[in-house]
Amino acid sequence: AAHVTMAARAMRRATLAEPIGLARGRPQARRAVSAPSSQVTRHADLRCVRTRRPHRRFAAAATDGGGTEDDPWNKGPIDLDARLYGYLLRHTREPEVLRELRVETATLRGSQMQVPPEQGAFMRLLVELTNARRVVEVGTYTGYSSIAMALALPSAADGGKLVACDSSAPSFEVARRYWEKAGVADIVDERLGDGKASLAALVEEQGTAGPSYDIGFIDADKRGYWHYYDVMVTSLIKKGGLIAIDNVLWYGKVADESISDKQTSAIREFNARVLADDRVTHCTVPIGDGLTLCRVR
Repeated sequence: AAHVTMAARAMRRATLAEPIGLARGRPQARRAVSAPSSQVTRHADLRCVRTRRPHRRFAAAATDGGGTEDDPWNKGPIDLDARLYGYLLRHTREPEVLRELRVETATLRGSQMQVPPEQGAFMRLLVELTNARRVVEVGTYTGYSSIAMALALPSAADGGKLVACDSSAPSFEVARRYWEKAGVADIVDERLGDGKASLAALVEEQGTAGPSYDIGFIDADKRGYWHYYDVMVTSLIKKGGLIAIDNVLWYGKVADESISDKQTSAIREFNARVLADDRVTHCTVPIGDGLTLCRVR
């Protein structure tokens, strides 16, 4: 029995799960893949350090933003392999209309841009927890996140509204069909065009009344993240309101110093600026491809 256990452990260490977010919305693609020997060694060593390190009951960092990977891990992150992710999906409430949209989107170009079911459920919960009535979204794609949030909003008669901003007409064509299917078309305000221009128009429409939205969601071009975020913080989201920003872990690229493409660099810079922004209280959640939540102070 001991030999079997040791063999099983060796097999687990010899494979790595595909990183979270590489196949968002496409769980069938989240399969275990063989890793290069050097990568396996690093992974195995990390697991060994994590389990054998003495249990020390003190904070990993004395100040905000001071933690490093060398600090004690009182509880380390889990490996979300295909089997465990399947379990997660089986325990996630996903309305049938969203499942249908997810399946159709899987056949389209850029399907990895769609948020996964567990993130959709999380965003719907955020809307309920904040009693939000008005939401603005930059980066709608085929509509999964907008539907997830809209299903938790009050009716149009009771002030429910979701502004969906995207620059892709074909994506909106898909989203429009599913807004109708989900019964939320009457509370969706579709804005096709440049995201910066769309937000500027929303600010102008508010007039002198000031910020009027409860939640903002950003999932668009990465180099535009700071602009979208800054406009939301200063002009669109109410004090005490919430801003959620997707893809902040960027398939793990943000932590790989050998990668320096423009999008990865933009997200690294964005993450650093948000960390230092005292206008918000913020937390990054490792769900989907990484989701940062910011409460406007």
